[in-house]
Amino acid sequence: MEFLYPQFLFALAAVAIPIIIHLFNFRKYKTVPFSNVAFLKSVKEKTKSQSQLKHILILLSRILTICFIVLAFSQPFLPLDQSQQNVKKQAVSVYIDNSFSMDAENESGRLLQTAQQQAQAIFEAYSDNDELYFIDNRSQPIHQRALSKEQIINEINNIDSHSETPSLNQLFKRQKHTLESSTADKKDIYIISDFQKSIANLSIEPADSLYAIRLIPVNPYQKGNVYIDSCWLTNPNPQKQANIQLMARLKGFNISERDISITLTVNGQQKAITNTNLVDESLVSLNFNVEEDGWHNGTLSLQDYPITFDDEYHISFEVKPQLTVQHIFQDKPHPSLKKLFDKDDYFDYTTQSVNQLNYTRIDQSQFIILDGLKAISSGLSEQLRQGIRNGQSVLLLPSSEIDFDSYQQFCSSLSLDYYESLVSSANELGDIDFEHVLFDGVFESQDDRINFPKVEAYFRLSRLNKTNGQSVLSFVNGDSFIKAFSVNQGLVYLSSVGLDDSFSNFSQHALFVPTLYNMASYAGGKQQLAYTIGQQSIPFIASGYTPPFKMSQADFEFIPNLRGNSLFVGDQIQKAGHFSLFDTRNQQLAQLAFNYDRAESDLSTLQKDDLKTLSNRYENIRLIDQKTEQLSAYLGQLNNGKPLWIYCILLSLLFIIIETLLIRLL
Repeated sequence: MEFLYPQFLFALAAVAIPIIIHLFNFRKYKTVPFSNVAFLKSVKEKTKSQSQLKHILILLSRILTICFIVLAFSQPFLPLDQSQQNVKKQAVSVYIDNSFSMDAENESGRLLQTAQQQAQAIFEAYSDNDELYFIDNRSQPIHQRALSKEQIINEINNIDSHSETPSLNQLFKRQKHTLESSTADKKDIYIISDFQKSIANLSIEPADSLYAIRLIPVNPYQKGNVYIDSCWLTNPNPQKQANIQLMARLKGFNISERDISITLTVNGQQKAITNTNLVDESLVSLNFNVEEDGWHNGTLSLQDYPITFDDEYHISFEVKPQLTVQHIFQDKPHPSLKKLFDKDDYFDYTTQSVNQLNYTRIDQSQFIILDGLKAISSGLSEQLRQGIRNGQSVLLLPSSEIDFDSYQQFCSSLSLDYYESLVSSANELGDIDFEHVLFDGVFESQDDRINFPKVEAYFRLSRLNKTNGQSVLSFVNGDSFIKAFSVNQGLVYLSSVGLDDSFSNFSQHALFVPTLYNMASYAGGKQQLAYTIGQQSIPFIASGYTPPFKMSQADFEFIPNLRGNSLFVGDQIQKAGHFSLFDTRNQQLAQLAFNYDRAESDLSTLQKDDLKTLSNRYENIRLIDQKTEQLSAYLGQLNNGKPLWIYCILLSLLFIIIETLLIRLL
């Protein structure tokens, strides 16, 4: 037991007053004459013993009355939290989880509203002299300042759900950082959250024992959630007035089988609608077309409640008029390439001899094919390196008489593998990377019994550890037939064979068309249909454009920073939707779609047993499971201990009553 005002205990000396009165009672007795006292002896003895007992009981009642009155003024209490002893001033930081998952509901209503009420109850349990702080998922300057109760309650009432989803560990560090500079005797940290598993990675260090950490869970109803997880185009470069297939992945959390309807709108017009039977995950296909080239904005949508932030998925894509293919040959262009690209209106296919190069045309091309070149000159090598870094794709189809040194210099300058030697013996292909983007949609199923091209001779590629090459097609002995490399924003494909029949029959094989066609198609870049809010940088090639750039959405606009081949948007984007990108001449460069992070869509949370395990592991962590209307009183007891002064008052009144009864009845 502790005392809030122990100095009052000196008043216990007042118990000497009734003792002194009892011991030095100089009351004079009056003599009364009586004729015969023989019969009074026994009566006198009995009355004397009763009188002594009565006086002792009255004395004890008076002593106990004084003791309990003094104790009441000293305000004794039983400390529930041992760290609260000798605390004069406290600093408290309360985290209110305002992520989208807090839009779920329980018996008290919306979780975020419950969290706001609990935060107010917490601050009511502290005095006006204490330092009061609050934080939420946003990082705001006001979170670094101590506020009055009135200010902090006004701020709490204005909190709404937000797209940012920092982990609990990040938020805990923010709270510690805020309280570090405080001179308070005790520092309390409260975490009010639904404790989603996706963010509940609270890590406690030995130094954290300086803080009293109190976990307050707000548990939702165990309702399910249906959401659009992701989507992509089956054709990397869609064309106008042609069928465009969009694939969407739907996911369900904690749901039974449900019929879901999903709608696609493009440029404000409904283009497709489909239904699916969803249990855990489903893949749906939507087909549509557009009538014009340029950028287009689309939105996939479904209906679900109460979690609605993930019911829409925004996309932006570009329909390009043409993709430029530049075919550079040694003596004459191979006819298979002209047959593949020349009659397809989507490709702007041109050829030129390596002996009469037009570097301007090379610079303007997206896909460059080096067909049977014996050597790569220094000028061509430099032009290709620059183009690859800016996003061009290059395919090397070697001649049987290559200059190994020039090829090695070019490949080494880009950190690629290079041609080591010519293998003149026949070999068999034995492996294909079905997961590679070049074979998206090419095969209905993965079948190892594929009829591969026949190879009579090939160049063996080096296998350097420092390169990031990926074998798309491989021989049975492990050598690469075609190997793909990512270099900055560009791609390089090394083929171990040329198109001459002396190498193989690849140019006449069924794999030739989809492989080369997809190489050219993806040379325009695999379109990023959408970005996630919180992603601070987005890829962007600024070549040919004039900064500074501007991004806008309705009445909101900001200037992103150009950093290398990316735009730094920071935390400027907080609302999902479509954004327009403009250059300094106000020319639209692109449309960009941003969606909320789907980490909040999985509503699985830590259970109370999990939180109890955490609180049992650390002495300074306490799990608080109290109703909102009882929380303030509970924290008052937790901070100040269980008060006993009221019991002292009641006991003092009891002994006053006992004293009165003793005087009157005995």
